[in-house]
Amino acid sequence: MAFVLKHVAKSYQDGESQRWVLRDFSFDFTQYQSVCIAGPSGSGKSTLLSLLCGLLKPDAGSIHFNHSDHLLELDQASTKQLREFRRDYVGFVYQFFNLIPTLTALENVLLPLQLADKREQQARATERLHTLGLGDRLDAFPEELSGGEQQRVAVARAFAHAPSVILADEPTGNLDQQNAREVIDLLWRESNAVQATLIVASHDEQVQSRSERVLRLA
Repeated sequence: MAFVLKHVAKSYQDGESQRWVLRDFSFDFTQYQSVCIAGPSGSGKSTLLSLLCGLLKPDAGSIHFNHSDHLLELDQASTKQLREFRRDYVGFVYQFFNLIPTLTALENVLLPLQLADKREQQARATERLHTLGLGDRLDAFPEELSGGEQQRVAVARAFAHAPSVILADEPTGNLDQQNAREVIDLLWRESNAVQATLIVASHDEQVQSRSERVLRLA
């Protein structure tokens, strides 16, 4: 299993009341599978992704990450352990791209490689952008790229360090139908290439139909 969640609960303070987003939630995310987390706005899709990468800790329950010889209890891990876990094992794709505006496409893709201290960083980042059809846009800044191009840079950045898990939060939500289809194709193709577990929070029917499993949150 990539992730095993047992009896997880997470709530937020809403004024004087407590709002539960997840309660007594258990689920196994199988290694190398593609899973779509579906549900209406406010059902906990983004919260669940944040729990899986250790940006949030549950109020109760346990979250275990298991990959090859690496086992980490996310709910018990230190800040340093969680930072290293995200650096070494996780790639992120966001709805609004989250590219650094003062860096070029190539420099944005170089970031995770530099953080992980990977060798041949320039060659890896350049190759990844060429693979995604952006070989002629290496020196372009985000504002000079279309929405579809920005999301492809974001995908290139997410996969640059060959992560074990890709977490994507509404990756097609800010794209037209054609660009959405292309990004979905890229996510699945690149996940297969690096044998990553792909977990996508999305209401997009294209994402749901492509996924091996669909987890529906109420």
